[in-house]
Amino acid sequence: MISACDTQDFVPFGREYVRHHPGEFQIQVQNVSHLDTSAVPLVKSFRDFSLQETTGSKKERWVFHGAGGVNVKEDRDRVENLRDEELYISGQTVVWSRTGQDGVRSVIKTFTMDTAVLQCLWTTFILSGSEASPETTVPDKSGGHDMAQSGVCVIESNVLTFFVEEGGEYSAVLPFQVSQTWPIKNGLLFERALTASELSSASKKNSPNYTIVFSMFHPLDDVCPVITKTSGGGGPPKVSYMTDSSQHILFTSENPSLAFTYDTMMGLHSAWRVRQARPEECSSLSVNLENTSLLHLTSMHGLNQSTSSQSRLAPLNLSAPSSSFSPMRNLSERLFSPTAFMRSSPALPHFTNSRTQSPTLASSEAALYRFATPPPQVRAANMYLRTPNSSFNTSMFGNESCMEAPAAPQPEVCFEHLWTEPAPTMRDGPLGKASKVFLTTDFCGQQYLCFMVPYKQQLRCVRFEESNDLSQLIFGTVTVLTAKDACPVESVDLMLILDTTGFVTVCTGVTKISHLHIPLLPLGSSSLSLLRATTPQTSPTRGQVFTSSRPPSAMDARFDEEMTHISPVPLQFEGTPSQLEGSMGDSLQESSFMQGIRDNVRNRFCVELLNGSLFRTSLPSICTSPGIDLCLKALKHLLPKDTALQLLGQWYTLRNTPGGIGIQSEWHVFQRCLLSLMGYDTSRLALTSKRELDRSMSPVMSAKRARPSDQGAEEDWDNLVSSSHHSHVLEELESCLGLDPCEVTPDRSSYSKPCSIDTTSLLFPQCPVVLMALHLVYEELKLNILQHGEVEALAPLLYQIARDLRCASYGDVYCRDFPQLFDMYDEVSQVSEGELSKMQYPQVFPSHAPVVLDWLCNSLRGQQQPPFIYIPAVCCNTQNVISLYALMLHKDVPSEQAIERCLRKLAPAGHRAPTAELSLSRSFHASPATANLAHRMLLTMTHLGMTQQDVDCLPVGVSLPFRETILHCRCNPPSDWSEQEYNLIGRQDLWQLQVGLVLPTRPVKSPTPMQPMSKSNPAKGDEDGIEHLDQELLSLRWSDDLRVQEVRKMLQSAHPVQIAVVQRPEVSDHDFIEEQERHLYSICIRTMALPLGRGMFTLCSYTPMTTEMLPIPKLCLTGRASPRNTMVELSRVEVPPNMTGWPHFHNGVAAGLRIANFSQVESAWIIYNRPKNNELTNEYAGFLMALGLNGHLPNLDTLNKHDYLSKGHEMTTIGILLGLSAAKRGMMDLATTKILSVHVPALLPPTSTELNIPHNVQVAAVLGVGLVYQGTAHTHMAEVLLAEIGRPPGPEMENCIDRESYSLAAGLALGLVMFGKGKQAIGLSNHSMADILCHLMVGGQRRPLPGIYRERYRSPSYLIKEGDCVNVDVTSPGATLALGMLFFHTGNSAVAEWLQAPDTQFMLDHVRPDFLLLRTLSRGLVLWDTVLPSKAWVENTIPHLVQKFAFKKGEEENEDVDDSIDFETMSQAWVNITAGSAMVLGLKFAGTANQKAFDILLEYMRRMLDIMLTPALCEQAGKSTMENCASVVLTALAMVMAGTGNLEVLRICRFLRKRVGQQYGGAMYGSHMAHSMATGLLFLGGGKHTLCTTPEAVGALLIAFFPKYPIFSTDNKYHLQAFRHLYVLAAKPRIIVPHDVDSGKACFVPLQVKFKDCKDYQSQTFTTYAPCLLPELHTLEEVKVLGPRYWPIVFHREKNWEKIQTILQSGGVLAVKQRAGHLSYCEDPKGYRSQLGKSLTADHSSHSFTKPDVIKSFTSDPSIVSLAEFFLGKADLDVSMVQELSMVVYQCVVQEKADSICPHFVLQQLLQQSEQCGYTQGLWQLKLCLAYNNSAFRLQALRGAMLLPPPSVLEQQFLLSVSKQIDDRLEQWQAGNSGVVACYLSGVPMKGQEVGCLSQYLTWFDIPSPASMAQLESQETELSLPVLFQHLPGVDVRSLMRIMSVWQASHAQS
Repeated sequence: MISACDTQDFVPFGREYVRHHPGEFQIQVQNVSHLDTSAVPLVKSFRDFSLQETTGSKKERWVFHGAGGVNVKEDRDRVENLRDEELYISGQTVVWSRTGQDGVRSVIKTFTMDTAVLQCLWTTFILSGSEASPETTVPDKSGGHDMAQSGVCVIESNVLTFFVEEGGEYSAVLPFQVSQTWPIKNGLLFERALTASELSSASKKNSPNYTIVFSMFHPLDDVCPVITKTSGGGGPPKVSYMTDSSQHILFTSENPSLAFTYDTMMGLHSAWRVRQARPEECSSLSVNLENTSLLHLTSMHGLNQSTSSQSRLAPLNLSAPSSSFSPMRNLSERLFSPTAFMRSSPALPHFTNSRTQSPTLASSEAALYRFATPPPQVRAANMYLRTPNSSFNTSMFGNESCMEAPAAPQPEVCFEHLWTEPAPTMRDGPLGKASKVFLTTDFCGQQYLCFMVPYKQQLRCVRFEESNDLSQLIFGTVTVLTAKDACPVESVDLMLILDTTGFVTVCTGVTKISHLHIPLLPLGSSSLSLLRATTPQTSPTRGQVFTSSRPPSAMDARFDEEMTHISPVPLQFEGTPSQLEGSMGDSLQESSFMQGIRDNVRNRFCVELLNGSLFRTSLPSICTSPGIDLCLKALKHLLPKDTALQLLGQWYTLRNTPGGIGIQSEWHVFQRCLLSLMGYDTSRLALTSKRELDRSMSPVMSAKRARPSDQGAEEDWDNLVSSSHHSHVLEELESCLGLDPCEVTPDRSSYSKPCSIDTTSLLFPQCPVVLMALHLVYEELKLNILQHGEVEALAPLLYQIARDLRCASYGDVYCRDFPQLFDMYDEVSQVSEGELSKMQYPQVFPSHAPVVLDWLCNSLRGQQQPPFIYIPAVCCNTQNVISLYALMLHKDVPSEQAIERCLRKLAPAGHRAPTAELSLSRSFHASPATANLAHRMLLTMTHLGMTQQDVDCLPVGVSLPFRETILHCRCNPPSDWSEQEYNLIGRQDLWQLQVGLVLPTRPVKSPTPMQPMSKSNPAKGDEDGIEHLDQELLSLRWSDDLRVQEVRKMLQSAHPVQIAVVQRPEVSDHDFIEEQERHLYSICIRTMALPLGRGMFTLCSYTPMTTEMLPIPKLCLTGRASPRNTMVELSRVEVPPNMTGWPHFHNGVAAGLRIANFSQVESAWIIYNRPKNNELTNEYAGFLMALGLNGHLPNLDTLNKHDYLSKGHEMTTIGILLGLSAAKRGMMDLATTKILSVHVPALLPPTSTELNIPHNVQVAAVLGVGLVYQGTAHTHMAEVLLAEIGRPPGPEMENCIDRESYSLAAGLALGLVMFGKGKQAIGLSNHSMADILCHLMVGGQRRPLPGIYRERYRSPSYLIKEGDCVNVDVTSPGATLALGMLFFHTGNSAVAEWLQAPDTQFMLDHVRPDFLLLRTLSRGLVLWDTVLPSKAWVENTIPHLVQKFAFKKGEEENEDVDDSIDFETMSQAWVNITAGSAMVLGLKFAGTANQKAFDILLEYMRRMLDIMLTPALCEQAGKSTMENCASVVLTALAMVMAGTGNLEVLRICRFLRKRVGQQYGGAMYGSHMAHSMATGLLFLGGGKHTLCTTPEAVGALLIAFFPKYPIFSTDNKYHLQAFRHLYVLAAKPRIIVPHDVDSGKACFVPLQVKFKDCKDYQSQTFTTYAPCLLPELHTLEEVKVLGPRYWPIVFHREKNWEKIQTILQSGGVLAVKQRAGHLSYCEDPKGYRSQLGKSLTADHSSHSFTKPDVIKSFTSDPSIVSLAEFFLGKADLDVSMVQELSMVVYQCVVQEKADSICPHFVLQQLLQQSEQCGYTQGLWQLKLCLAYNNSAFRLQALRGAMLLPPPSVLEQQFLLSVSKQIDDRLEQWQAGNSGVVACYLSGVPMKGQEVGCLSQYLTWFDIPSPASMAQLESQETELSLPVLFQHLPGVDVRSLMRIMSVWQASHAQS
């Protein structure tokens, strides 16, 4: 009898939880006033009506995860880690709970639906995500970026709701009422509820209208009919729709993909294969669709009936009901009833609101359907809100007569008939329907389909298996078992059957094993009155496996009375094998009080009693020892199926009897069980006798388990003697009394009494098979260093079997491994010679025991070895190791052929074992061919599934070639390997580089405020917008000073400023307060300009959380006066109106620009950030523009855009127009063009209604047109924009205010559209575009307007009289820049001449000085190639006359100058021309940090400052002119040094920003704006971004840094302030931030950057240290990681250039791998700490005395440092060992092979253990290491291809030293024990002799076995060295000479 464990009372968790659940409640939905609620009463009236009233009337139901067909065998390891999940259904509520690791159940989610829940189940759909598995047997809709996502599917009457486990929800209305739902792979099957008329109808039309089963593979797809395919009785197969109403699905399975049905008419069960419908099957169907109106539904229930489905799907004008049923008509109507949608959480941005692929719908229909899908906000908890009303449908689709009925969805699933049970003599009809169907597997892997027929109390099991080609399933005969109930136990391959007598029987397949005893259940009760009340859920667990004489139920009197009847198996296993087989014999007389078994999950299940009580229990595992598990698998593979089933069944029964296995180990029980089944008399066998003599051969004993009796026993004394307390006391007494430890060796012969083996036992004929199976397991366990205890426990059993089977070679192997076995020799054997002939030997049974270590060693020595035999799926390590060695031994042979030469697979014994695998050729067919042996071996290792952990678990000698392979491949691996290869060689940096992963460092969104500016945890209201920068990067780039903290102080605007005004004695308090406020106003002018610079500083530095609003720092315009810190506000001074309008806009832009480009921003989150009062603010307008600059604004829904634009808020309109235009730049997007056209009157038709559009909005819209059509040379747009430059003022104040900004915007927009297209420009009329622009620039007679504008501007302006000339004050700036942008980089000399500055006084008098700046700037754009960073180039742009007289007024040498010279004009011209030249240099070298450009600009900037600080000189040009031009030069200087944080430029910015107050009258709002922007440019993006110089970027920079800044905060006369933020379009991330792949921290790494060759320079390189900004990639050819401290990485333009592009776009994180033996640059910047190591490298004499401090100078690896301190820093360790290990550690660290330290130490430890205990494991590993190092097969092929020879893993000097020590020790032992060796070679039993180091001697010197020597003696020839060499070819000469000497010495003594 088998005892269950962990039994406890069971109450569904959801039952108690629902009691406290609020239940159904209504959710008030806002903003749904547009819905028509006229349908609400009707929908409510039908809401609760359903065909499933009887089904839904159940009070509660629950289901456990795994009970519905989960295939546990598919991935046992994954399933074992799963925890129980429960779905509890009560009415409309579903509770989803899960059991934690501590056994406490917790709620995952709770769902309250609108109607009663019919069914709830787990399912999987292919949803948007990543790749799904390609192995699908059902239709797989997954694209390249989809994955299978699991969740819970809740089915109501005709509504499906799928809740994704990771979050998100999909809802869909089904076109019919559902009867039952079944899960299939990646989808669902629906059984439609049938009406009475359908059930009574006998006709079965082959039409989709009558299909009863439908499929769905995405919750937003339409359901599709299912078809069936049956054999045609000798004819062709028949394909038809599944329309048979008598067929009912009872069960589905995902793997294998099966469906099980029952035909109520025929009374037969059938099995079907569920697969994808093929196109030819769909085309062969005969489809008969009914012709009905599209928008009219027919009734499902016949006449005079209505359904809730109609109320949800149909419009309110229901048509006349029809008696016929057509579900496909309903299906088609679903296309026009948009009731399926997805609702996702704002926190889960990876879900989309629409289905990207719907194969069942046409593209146009799908688009129409999704467009009609209501937004998620429309849905409420009420059911009627799921369906739009009729008015919605009518308005959306118009007249129904215009619509055509869509085609019926094509079938996706086909049921292919596999099997039908034999027809009975009498049909059972509906009574014969199975109540439970499940799949089960027996111990040998045979699969059974079982179904329970309660009508006859039968469990019918049919075996099935896959065909040889795996294409179909083959079903066998039906086995009928009598049962009331049954359920599978998947994790242990068992099945539980509740028989008619009330007992639970444990079966494997159809083979019964034993009865099951469930603790805590009442035994022998004659009535149910003794049934105990159920205990609460929180009560302590009772009923564990009985391990004590007083079990938990010992208080029940009935337990003691019936304990003797529980198990017929004795606890101490003293019985004979017949008693082991008698577990099924005795029948207990108990009444039937169990009525069912249910809720099975893995090894747990519930038992239901007659009174409704539930108990949950579990079956124990088959074993806990990994060694026993492998033994059972091996026996299962090699033994016949029936024999294996009986073996496993009896072992399972014996191990899990009530009371457990007592004090004995599991291995001891396994030995007794196996030997008993082989026929041994275990009571007379020394190995299994009661008094176990050699306890050292068994693992540690388990704890004492008392017998179920209060009387003492003999085992009590044995347990006490073997206890740890006895050992401790004994050691103390022996040490105190000075006694020697005594060892008693009792006589074993008393237990080996003469007896014979039972030849009728189960395994007696299979004894050789058992030996072969266990020996191969033994060799497998030896290849895992963690399983040494298992090997030690298996060896005695193998030795016993091998001695009895007279297999001396096998016994010798075990004795050599464990010398203790020499003393286990027993001359008396239970197996006689005659009985040996009765045994059945397998086909493959080598006479010499196959030893894997010996095979490897001999192969490395070059000896030819036979293929090594192995058991597939059991000897995995053996297969992997020999496969890899085969590649090394046969280099020139293909992989599959090399492996076939070295491996031989043992076939199963006549049955299909579950261990069947693919052939080796198929396994290695996909491995790429490579000439490099190391690469070939490494690829094979990954193909075999080996990881670094697997290599570490192999013995040192075995894994030595693999470790050397890893070491070889680590230096320069290929770039096309996968993650497995890179992880195996420890180059995770290359894999992360390949896939572009970001290392798991601190997230940038976490607030890490910079010190010491603010508190450690600033409050939400105290945020200044700069607290989310990457502090790690900033500390690496600028770690020597506090420039970052200074910049933060300069750019923060969220805190009150300090008012440092001292009250003079003559000033009253009132005047002093006004003086403070005036000073505060001056500071506020600067504060209002700071957001622009802060936006640059924090660009893309923050990743927002989608569940939180974006924090926008406040713009603080208050101050605090010292010393009392009183608040100062602007209350007594007059300030301009709307002074803070644009500053708040800039503040919003700065906050929005913080959002990283890779952030997930959706429309819902954008709306979520709207101000709380729903009023649009200037900050929110700036936030919208920032989203457009970052590319996120297009995600905003169209309706929301329209809502914002219709509000009429000027700032919001500007933000949206510019944001959309920036996001769609260069795309000519039609939707954006339409939005812009509404706001640009020139783009509207002449007859359109005039709109009152604010002027600033028109300016923004005009430039937006240029952005959208940037670089396209669109003719019409160019013509419109050209005309808009000179747009005349209209009547009634039209175009009369701030005309300059509109004209400039039109010119800039024209320049963007035609940027660099001067040669392609198409003119208007007969004049070229260049002529028109020149005319608008220099002025002259006004030309007639084009025809489209002549009518619009027919009436002149009543206010502005410009005459007939062009007003150049309005048109010249825009025309000048447009001309320069039009001929950008063309070198057109004519245009350059137009733009040349005048060189005469007369001409200068006719040109405004600020126009000279623009002309110089435009001329530089035209002559782009001639721009050079030199002073000569700047002076060439300045006319000689200007250079001569600029700032010369008042000097003596100018007294004789002509009076016509105007010195002020000359000075102003010099300043503006110089500023224009500086602007050109800034644009040409933006972001390059060019040193020459920086020097020349810095020189002119200092000259400007000198002029400004000299009043006499400053007055000649004017303060405002000097201020503006100095700002331009400073901006150009900052553009060149963008992102570098240059300290000199920062000092200039800090100096200029201090000029606050009335004494600095020239420092207006625009000056502070320029200084702020220059400061922000220096630290653009927190040091991660810089500017680029592409044509598109030059245009954006020209607009953003237009060289005329506003005077005050509301000034937009010449240039709209919103344009200042367009620098974002030119800012690109070019930072490289190396991160150590092991620690994840940023580090310094040297980089070598090589430029592409060009006409100006060739082979130019420079070296820098990352983190750094790279030059523009189009100018580079190669980027390389240099230095000896890190592994090299090379990016070359022709190889992997796209990788570095990906790195820059994804944050710049470059994963690097630090070399072993080197410190990082942070720890040792100059390499001083490694100087000691370099000196020691030259002096080899000090290697043996390396101290831990020396090791620390090479590496900071904590593991290596700790190892050196522990082993090399202790004074009490052996000096010789310390010296040896010191040398090893030093050499491994210096030679960059830190991974080799562990093998050295492990090998040293193994050899020390061999000296103490005599084991030979360490010797074998050393032999393998020596054999490999001296082998011709060693990985030496790479040395010729590499500059330096790769270092070996193990030092040859270390190996030779250890080898010499072993030689000396064993030779010394041989000198005194030659007789022992001679006795061994003579075959004399070694029992009772002092063997000492015999095993080590035999192993180390390869001494042959006595059997080989016996063959020599039988030949009666004189023993000589040639004779030995001839008969022992596998033994080397050294060993032969030792044999000769021992042999001669032994004969001389005799």
